[in-house]
Amino acid sequence: MDNPRAIIETYVSDVISRLPRRQRHDVGFELRSLLNEDLDGRAADSGRPADAAMALELLTAFGRPQEVADRYRPAGFTVIRPADAPRFARLALGGLALQWAITLPAAFTSPAQADGWIYADSWWGRLTTWWLSWGLGSFWWPGFLITLTLISAALGRCHGEAKPWTPRRTVDRDHVNRPATVAGLAFGAAGATIMIALPWLAVWAPGLPQPLLDAFAIDPRFLHARAVWAVPLWAAGFAVHAAVLLTGRWDRRTRIISLALDLAWLALLTWWLTGRIFTTDAADEAAKFGLLLVVPLVIIDFVVTLRRTSASIRPPLLQA
Repeated sequence: MDNPRAIIETYVSDVISRLPRRQRHDVGFELRSLLNEDLDGRAADSGRPADAAMALELLTAFGRPQEVADRYRPAGFTVIRPADAPRFARLALGGLALQWAITLPAAFTSPAQADGWIYADSWWGRLTTWWLSWGLGSFWWPGFLITLTLISAALGRCHGEAKPWTPRRTVDRDHVNRPATVAGLAFGAAGATIMIALPWLAVWAPGLPQPLLDAFAIDPRFLHARAVWAVPLWAAGFAVHAAVLLTGRWDRRTRIISLALDLAWLALLTWWLTGRIFTTDAADEAAKFGLLLVVPLVIIDFVVTLRRTSASIRPPLLQA
């Protein structure tokens, strides 16, 4: 096709065919006039008559017909706003990756679950079993987010326009919340005390029923080889938070130490998940389930601390 006007006419037809019928006439008239005027201007600037190559260059810069039609299409029911799309994608894919990162290693370290399948204990048999259970099952998270987003969009549409924008108070993220830090230290000390005293439960409370004592009996190999590493990590974390509590602020050094401790805890928890913790199966499974719930919290703390470490320290600009 060598006629530049015919090329523009074909382009306009492609655009308006994607629009509701009530818009096609007005949009077609407006778009046709705009493109022909732009083509005449390009021809005058170049000092030569308009040709097919010039028309194609103009239309390529103007956009694909579907994109142009979207500009003219009336705003409808928006589920995810374009500005929120990157954050939604990170949250959806991040949650999916987190579930895979937790369940995939467990699929290769736990006993094979497929009874009667001779390949259940092979690497690809375990991978197949994982994919048909936790792998595909993890897609509940993006679907759950989509459902929440649909409900939120529907409620927002029913309630009309949102509240007008008002400036928010800038938060100093390096400032220490002393009550929360004290509470965290207290809970951490209590948890460490319980875990350290648990192997001596029969000595400290000999009057407890024997089935209860047997249920909380820790595997000796775990106690001597893997559990002991929690003590220095607890002590280091307690020291860091105590130092931050005294100074009243986080600084780059304390955040870097906190990052290192998070990585150490992730490595230690992963090591714990690969072997037996309690001697009884029920207590061991319950303990590992609890550790699987702790791992995402440590990862979240690591990500938040990493972002705050890399960000510049900005004091509050507005006072409450």
